[in-house]
Amino acid sequence: MIHPCSLYSAYSHKSSTMSCLSVSMLCFLLALLTPANLTSATGNIGFSLPLVSSHHKLNHTTGEIGELLLPEGDVNPMNVRPKVAPAGWPMFSVVVGVGSGRGQHFYKLALDFVGNLTWIRCKPCTPEEQQEGPIFDAALSPKYAFVHTTSFYCKPPFIGHHGDKCSFSATTSLAAAHGYLATDLFTFGDTNTGHKRVEGLLFGCAHRADEFWNHGIVVGAMSLNKKSTSFKYQLGERGFATSKFSYCLFYHGQHTTKHGFLRFGNDVPNHDHAHSTPLMHYWKPLYYIGLEGVSLNEKMLMRIDPGMFKRDSASNRGGTIVDVGTPATRMIRAAYDILEAAVIADLHHRLGVSRAGYRVPGSRLCFIVSMQGIYQKLPSITLHLKDGAELTIKWDLLFVTKMHHGAQHVCFLIFPDEKMTVLGAAQQAKMATLSRWVGGTARLDWNAVSGT
Repeated sequence: MIHPCSLYSAYSHKSSTMSCLSVSMLCFLLALLTPANLTSATGNIGFSLPLVSSHHKLNHTTGEIGELLLPEGDVNPMNVRPKVAPAGWPMFSVVVGVGSGRGQHFYKLALDFVGNLTWIRCKPCTPEEQQEGPIFDAALSPKYAFVHTTSFYCKPPFIGHHGDKCSFSATTSLAAAHGYLATDLFTFGDTNTGHKRVEGLLFGCAHRADEFWNHGIVVGAMSLNKKSTSFKYQLGERGFATSKFSYCLFYHGQHTTKHGFLRFGNDVPNHDHAHSTPLMHYWKPLYYIGLEGVSLNEKMLMRIDPGMFKRDSASNRGGTIVDVGTPATRMIRAAYDILEAAVIADLHHRLGVSRAGYRVPGSRLCFIVSMQGIYQKLPSITLHLKDGAELTIKWDLLFVTKMHHGAQHVCFLIFPDEKMTVLGAAQQAKMATLSRWVGGTARLDWNAVSGT
């Protein structure tokens, strides 16, 4: 298993400043279960999680966020429909109720495709960090239960602890969290759309969360990978989801009417005329795709060799994954260096813009700009994927504007990585994505859609 901390080291949620991004979405369809689990869910069950802006005020008692973002005609009372909220662009979070009785509160949990376990901060938790809503108090939740050391779940990477409790440690981009495995009641939806409750879901109750980059909003992370301990897998076992899920990420800006979604099972919409590429290494817990080349402004960068993106199973390095928990795309160093040089040359020769000779906080590659109207002339890139699929990322999701030392800069939103390539959340905000099984093969589908 790849240590998630290696995927995010060069990009800090806390220091980044996002601006001048267009309001649009890119939706994907993904397959989450292995072939052996394709028939685990039955009936016409699915669930959706609307994506809402972080400025929407969350009622931590009812789960209401002040605005129904999915059309009313789209609401099926048989479906589980919890809410998803961006929590400091480009972090996306899902709104769920945790606990029962007086202990129940609705929280925002960051979406995570890498970590194996959903976890939240529990009372007491150190160090103290700001978050939306109270810290979860297990003592007030009648249905809360520790996972015993003899449980099926208490096996590596989880370990037995004193007092017959099973402990966990989870290191992701959000935090290094430590605590105990537990089960409790999870609630989805609100008083407007109707509550759906699922008992006995496994999660981590964290009593320590170091370097907690939560923007003062989220209280933990929701795992959506293919491990049996993930949120998606557990709901699949209970018949609430099939082997596919779809999501649309978005950037709100000043437009409060825009929204995206995270949908599972039979709630997944049709993706006609979608681009498609196979998911690789489908037995692994992460979502691998086959990246074979990169173009800048529709011109192939011939020095980038497909072998640069090859996964080496022996060293657990290389390959390309899709992850909404990674804020900005990271590219394996050998390919990134070539792309960076091409971007520098393009802006210099075509636009007369030079690279800043100093470091702008939170960025690696920045350019000083003074002229108006330059943004629409910034380059786009195309990722060439297995089976001839192409994913084009426009300038508005590749560059961000920043003020530094009184000067305006545009900074590149792709970063180098020493271990692998990760398609991050910022570059997925204009697609509709779906994963599904076709003839025994898992596939990643996507559509570019307008921000409606």
